[in-house]
Order: sequence, then C-alpha cells, then structure tokens
Amino acid sequence: RIQILFEEGSMILTKEEVISQLTDSIEPDHLISPPSTTVPDPILRSEGNYTNLSERFKLRNKSFKRQYAPLYAARLAMMKPMLVDIAKLKWFDVPIVQLNDIEPGKVCVIVGTLFKEMQLKPNILRDLSEDVNLPPKPERKRYTHSSDTLYLEDETQRIVLTSNISIKEAITGTVVCCKGKETVDGKFEVEEWSFSDYPAQIHNELSGPVTEDKYVAIVSGISIGDPNYDPMPLQLFVDLVTGQLGSMKDQTFYSKVARLIIAGNSLSKNTRDTQSVKQAKYLSKKVQAASIEAAQDLDDVLTQLVSCIFVDLMPGEFDPANFSLPQQPLHRCIFPQAAQYTSFQSVTNPYEADIDGITFLGTAGQNVKNIKQYTGLTDAVDIAEVTLKCRHLAPTCPDTLGCYPFVDEDPFILRECPHVYFIGNQKKFSTKMVNGEQGQRTLIVSVPSFYDSKQVSIQLERRLITDILQIHYLQTLCG
Repeated sequence: RIQILFEEGSMILTKEEVISQLTDSIEPDHLISPPSTTVPDPILRSEGNYTNLSERFKLRNKSFKRQYAPLYAARLAMMKPMLVDIAKLKWFDVPIVQLNDIEPGKVCVIVGTLFKEMQLKPNILRDLSEDVNLPPKPERKRYTHSSDTLYLEDETQRIVLTSNISIKEAITGTVVCCKGKETVDGKFEVEEWSFSDYPAQIHNELSGPVTEDKYVAIVSGISIGDPNYDPMPLQLFVDLVTGQLGSMKDQTFYSKVARLIIAGNSLSKNTRDTQSVKQAKYLSKKVQAASIEAAQDLDDVLTQLVSCIFVDLMPGEFDPANFSLPQQPLHRCIFPQAAQYTSFQSVTNPYEADIDGITFLGTAGQNVKNIKQYTGLTDAVDIAEVTLKCRHLAPTCPDTLGCYPFVDEDPFILRECPHVYFIGNQKKFSTKMVNGEQGQRTLIVSVPSFYDSKQVSIQLERRLITDILQIHYLQTLCG
C-alpha cells in the first residue's frame, strides 16, 4: 500500500489504484498508456511517383586525357545566348560586343566568364619551387586577399574588371554580362552587371490539389567510423522513421515520409587511411582499412531503413567514391545486405529527382564549401541562391574544385529551376524561399551534419514547407 499526503490529510491506496489514478487521464495512444484490448489498424507507408533525373551526371565513356579548356568553352557557348537575351532586355540601346571589338571610352556590353586571380590560391608548381624542403602549408579557411584581380574572358581574350563589381564576392567560373566602358589603362569600368537569373520552372505541380500530405526526409553527415561516433542517435532516428519507436500518432506521421535522401558523408573522414599509400606493402598487408568496418555498419543501418522506406544514397567528400564531381554512385557491392532490396538506390552527387511532380536537386556540399573558401560569401543558403541565379551548380569547377573533363557539354548548368534545392553537410539548418520573375518558387535548404547536430530535415512536398527533427533527449538516454 502507498500513503499519499494531501494538505487536508492523507490517503492510503494500493499499487493498482495508484496506477489507475495516473493512467486514467492519459491518451490511449500515449507510450505509457495501458495496453489496448483492440487491435489497431495497420499503418501503411506513403508512396509517391518517382523519376530519377540525374542521368546527365553519370559518366559513360570515361577519358581523363583531355584538358579543361573545352569545358569552359562549352559552358560559355551554352550560357552566352541566355546572357545576350538578358542584356538586350536590360540595356536594349547598348551594343553587345566581343572583347577584341571594344572601343576605348565607348559604352558597350560584354559577355564572358569570370576568373579571379588570387594571390593565396594554392599553386602546386609555386609551392614546389619556393618550399622544396619545407613542410606543407596548412589549409586556409579562406583564400581571399585585397590584391585579388577579377577578369572577364570570352572566346577571344580577357580584360580586367573594375568599379561597380565586388571582387571579393565574385565567383570564378560564372558567366555574366557587364555594361560599361574601357578606360585608358585598358581595364573595363563596370557600370552594371547581371547573372543569367533563375532558369524556368517547367514542371510546376505546386498549384494542384493536395490529396495527401507526403514528406521527404534528408539527412547528411552521418559519419560512421569516427572515433567518437555514438550509434544511439542514428538508431533512434532509424527506429522512428521505420515505425519501431513512438506513439501511434508519431508512427502515423512518419509513415507519410515517402523517401529518405542521404546527402553524403555517410562515413567519417577518419576512415580514409591516407598514410597507407606511403607505407611499404609488407607493413600494411595485414591491416584492415577502417572504411571496411564502417561500411559494414552503414550496410546494417541501410538494411533496417530500406526494409520500410525508399532510400537514395548519395556519395560525399569522405565516402569511398571518386573525388571529382560529379561523384558516381557508390558501388552496390559495398552494401551486400541493403542492395538486395529494390527500395535501395545508390545515386550520383549532384542528385536530381522528381517526386510526385516536385523536383528535388541537391549536392553533398562540396560546391558550397569551395565557394566559401574562395569568396567573401559565408552563408550556405545565400551561396546556394547565387548558384541558382547564375544557373550553375558548381561554377568553381574545374578551377578550384575537381571535376571530370567534359568536352561538348557542362552538366552542372541548370536547365530547370528545382522546387527544393538542398545542400548537405552544413554547420546549421536554415531555409530560404526564393521567387523568380517568371513565377519560379524554390525552397533552399541547408541540411546540417547529423553527426554534429543530431538533426534531420523533413520536407512537406507540395507546400514547400520544411521542418527539422531534433533528437535532443539523447544525453539522458545515453547516460
């Protein structure tokens, strides 16, 4: 028996009476409610129509014997007509000329590719010539300097840009149009300039009727294999999204998550054994790579997920995939258990897909990280917006970000404006809705690293609304 004290006196109750008093006010679907005598209806996972739109990022006939000049030429050839049309709308009474046809002092419009000459930019030849016997220089967070010079290049030559254009925020590789005039010292004095602006949003399904709320979850930076890796947060997320955890209300909500996108860095950077290539083979022949055990753990996690939900796995900077963009899908033999399910799909980075008429486009974050290093831009969402405006996912390729040497095309050019544009492996979660002049609407999402934040981004498809799942009770559960 248990004695309960009140201000007016006390009451002695049995254990069963105390439990009855505590549970009478609890909702039937609560985790600590008494067991139900009725069998609940089964909860079915929502499914959506899906089309993979990433075919242009897949490499077919690989050849690395080419130079990168054809890639810049293809980029300019594909984007110049767009910039010419914009220049005619903005400055219809100003002639558009090539750089070799500029007349000094006469106002004109030029179209070309930006290139920033940077004093601090890593240069392997210069480093070898200057520091033969010195240790390698530490990697900088930023390579911008007050002495940086901005050029504009077209098919004929290049010219220095000055005045009304920010050198610090300019991004190498973007194609722009500039109105101005050449000065007596041979530089181009910019009065106004413009990107190509947002591409058209051809498939716009946002105005249709919403018959059922469906969600797409995006997680990045799981970092399995890190020395300080704690599996509990990830397991709690897996149990929640697969219906093994939570009340009936929670299970009903997460059953509406039709797809999960893992946006790179599933393995920790510590699984990359860079020292083994420098060692003699007899010293490392009996040593197992750290990535093997980490990949097996990832396979176990994926198997739990794909048994209940469709999963798209993107490679990232630290995953066992090719370094240069576009990164090709992780080989299915790495995941012998998960690969047996048709709901598992290994995809490219960048990745684009149509889910119920909503276009999702995203990267594992290398493009944004690289732009941060070589410009004064700091916010991931703002950088992503700039890449939308200039219609190019990774403008710094191939100057400071490795990419495949394409010849006749540049697959990173945006043909269509996505509805959701996500950037993985960022420091914090943030969103921004951008609107184009032709009615385009794009939700930009900065997806944080799960290892650092314990957060998962959950997108409501048709309404372009995003929410964050924060697993904030882990320290209590883990002790």
